[in-house]
Amino acid sequence: MWVTKLKLYHKDCPIVNRAVKFGITILSYPRSHYMKKGIRYATTICKAIGEKEKIIMFLADLKKDPKLSRLEISGDVFMYEYNLGKKEGEHVMLYFDPEMVFVKPTINSPDGHEYWEVATWNKKRLVRFIDELSRHMAYAECLGISQVTNVEVYFPSAIPKLSPAQEKALTSAYQCGYYEYPRKVDLKDLAKSAKITVAAFQENLRKAENKLIPMLIERIIRP
Repeated sequence: MWVTKLKLYHKDCPIVNRAVKFGITILSYPRSHYMKKGIRYATTICKAIGEKEKIIMFLADLKKDPKLSRLEISGDVFMYEYNLGKKEGEHVMLYFDPEMVFVKPTINSPDGHEYWEVATWNKKRLVRFIDELSRHMAYAECLGISQVTNVEVYFPSAIPKLSPAQEKALTSAYQCGYYEYPRKVDLKDLAKSAKITVAAFQENLRKAENKLIPMLIERIIRP
């Protein structure tokens, strides 16, 4: 199969602009797009990653979008339908080929870009998709295109449930650079930002790590 990685931005995106505004990350799987009475609609399933308070503000702001036709929310997971209008626009799904598949969920980053990774058996379709995006997006960069024999497809699995305190500690540690080398922040600073003791923050972080790390190790060592 042929696989491409893309870095995109379109100014009318209802998700990535709000990801920037509220400082969170949104993982999304565009599900379908259709036309009704001459108007195009796109449906997408998303998961918000970040502080609970910021996610709540993000969703409240999204509800106000005049082009939003439907919205279903379940915690930090939501599905929305968006009115794309009658003519050409910047939305990626206007140019998506149904023969293509998502290798990984789309990342709507607080850096202001969407990161796509899609694949297909037909290279020409992939190239045409990239060309269409280059002509219609405010920003479109192909980060690579290659032919692979074994496509590593992300498949959502049962992810251990984290408590709100554990999720907040893990998200804060990641976003502040605790897991970078060298570390950009220490536990004392993270605890101060969270307004709890170092011991309490460390306990929340370790419990979150202990729930997630076994799943990651299992994926690494699986045959």
